[in-house]
Amino acid sequence: MSNSLPAKIVILIVDDSEVDRFTYIRYLQAETNRHYDFLEADTLASGLELWRSHRSDIILIDYALPDGDGLDLLTEIGAENLVSQTKAIMLTGMGDEKLAVQAMKMGAADYLNKSDLSASALRNRVWQVYDRLILSRQLQRSQQQQIVIAEIALRIRKYFKLDDILDAIVDEIRIFLNADRTAIYKFNPDLSGKIIAEAIVPPWLPCLNAQIIDTCFQENLSITYWDGRISAISDIYTANLSKCYIQLLEQFQVRANLVMPILLPNSQTQFLWGLLIVHQCSAPRQWQEADITLMKQLSVQIAIAIQQAELYQNLQLANTSLEQEIEERKQAELALQQANATLEIRIAERTAELYKRQFTLQESNRRWQSLLDNVRLVVVGLDAEGIVEYVNPFFLEVAGYQLEEMIGKEWLSHFLPEIEQKATAQAFSDNFHHYYQNSIVTKTGEEIVVAWNNTILRNESGKQIGSISIGEDITEKLKMERIKNEFISIVSHELRTPLASIRGALGLLASGVLLDKPETAKQMLDIATFDSERLVRLVNDILNLERLESNQNILERKWGDTSDLCQQAIRTIGAITAESQIQVIYNSPSYQIFADGDRLVQTLVNLLSNAIKFSPPHRQVFLEVEESTDAIIFHVRDQGCGIPVNHLESIFERFSQVDASESRQKGGTGLGLAICRTIIQQHGGKIWVKSELTKGSTFSFSIANRFS
Repeated sequence: MSNSLPAKIVILIVDDSEVDRFTYIRYLQAETNRHYDFLEADTLASGLELWRSHRSDIILIDYALPDGDGLDLLTEIGAENLVSQTKAIMLTGMGDEKLAVQAMKMGAADYLNKSDLSASALRNRVWQVYDRLILSRQLQRSQQQQIVIAEIALRIRKYFKLDDILDAIVDEIRIFLNADRTAIYKFNPDLSGKIIAEAIVPPWLPCLNAQIIDTCFQENLSITYWDGRISAISDIYTANLSKCYIQLLEQFQVRANLVMPILLPNSQTQFLWGLLIVHQCSAPRQWQEADITLMKQLSVQIAIAIQQAELYQNLQLANTSLEQEIEERKQAELALQQANATLEIRIAERTAELYKRQFTLQESNRRWQSLLDNVRLVVVGLDAEGIVEYVNPFFLEVAGYQLEEMIGKEWLSHFLPEIEQKATAQAFSDNFHHYYQNSIVTKTGEEIVVAWNNTILRNESGKQIGSISIGEDITEKLKMERIKNEFISIVSHELRTPLASIRGALGLLASGVLLDKPETAKQMLDIATFDSERLVRLVNDILNLERLESNQNILERKWGDTSDLCQQAIRTIGAITAESQIQVIYNSPSYQIFADGDRLVQTLVNLLSNAIKFSPPHRQVFLEVEESTDAIIFHVRDQGCGIPVNHLESIFERFSQVDASESRQKGGTGLGLAICRTIIQQHGGKIWVKSELTKGSTFSFSIANRFS
């Protein structure tokens, strides 16, 4: 998408007054440096028909229409305009502020009073609304582009087979750019070559595996691509191309093309591996800057995929040679890290000098000692035998030790996990590592991961007398990175599935093929509605779970009656039990409990809903409460299919489902049990499940008895 605005703005005017319509057109056309296409309608029905057939950029809607009012038109447009591509401005002569507020709530972008409407006011409002529309479209396009790039990058990281990756890339590009053909062309050493990947739509001829030997291209255009230049031709007949090049393009029915070189690094130069090509065969096409930017980014991704595939192939053919190359790259990366960390090295070297000159440089020693004692990083000093000579207060704070528990102890055997001791000792005996990452064991037995910056300490004669290491606790950083990656991967899959279903259903409706099949059309609408509601539930569950886990929701504990809580939960799911033909049985004694009643009801509703969903009709679900010496225990028992043993622990994790497809059909989001676990843990309780296949499952949770 170009950053510049389109040559013309399409405006639909829905007003039963021909005079008013003429006035609006005259006002807007008075500014000659901006151009418009106008569509006119004098009724609500004709206006809606024009909007559906032309999808105008802006609609000027009169409130009072012969067959309805402007709010009705806003309602119809809002129901179909799922991704906002049109902005509406309400016009009325009534001057009613309540009407203006109602119009804005129903999706109107602005509101104007006919009685005091001027040419400048109308033009300004139209352009303000249009600017917001353009910004929204650009943002949507940018988001779609980033999704395409992310999906391709993920595919490249996941797969090593180059043919599969290239086929997926050309298909994604063709769909995203709505092109007739997308292809990847690979050069031979003599600059001939062939098409090795292609995505094309009928009726255009496929050219996959086509060999291209053309001296005109080799002599004139190859140099351009070697230099990394991009070729963007909107029309081959007006682009001042050579005759031989036009003839070459005509062989493939090309009218407009966009060509991006695929350059691979080769020593100190770049190697022209091939071309990423987009063809428009049906008509000329003006390539937008966003199209070119996307192609640039994807050409880099293709280059990465090619290098990855070649690296994988070389690994299979010559593993020893590749290991040597990897080692060389590691050394190069280490040298680069050392160059980038000059300041850190200087600090470490000066710290070493403090140890060597501690009797003659008392003031310097005091300053550096203060720095080490107060820096919010972990610092450890070892002698030449690996015995701890110094630890800073922050290290003691993080690890939980007292100073006397560490000084004089051998570092590896006392403070590193046993499984890492041998590997770490071997690594530092072979070669001193300035940068290293390993786990350390805290006083409580927990392990934290630290990224170290290590410096050797030497005396005046150059003999090594020890080392000083400054590190950062990256445990949470690594954990959050892993959680983030897992969460993004799972959520993107959970969102994509219902969105694909919605798009498919709405696509069939929009195509018009179901106009004479109202029952099938209703089924498609039901599918879209079901998946839309599932998306809403998924987003709500995610937000609810995030609020719970971030402690944004504070528990409001008070004394309550377990029978009241259970009856409230049973009433809440009354509609579900009736629809599913399931009977909920509850006849346990009543106990007093100190807890957040709303949260416990939410937990019970989740567990009961799951039990009902996965139970056959005409069965019973049992809700039971009992009291132990130190807790109140709730049980929800069903007669369903049961849960496999290998899922009993993971079932409470986010998006963990025994059968994801069945869960989606039943409207599940995969977050209900995770929410239950968080609520119970906030109460200081426990939640667990026992299950036997084909016989059912029992979900239980306990809340501490305050008397105990």
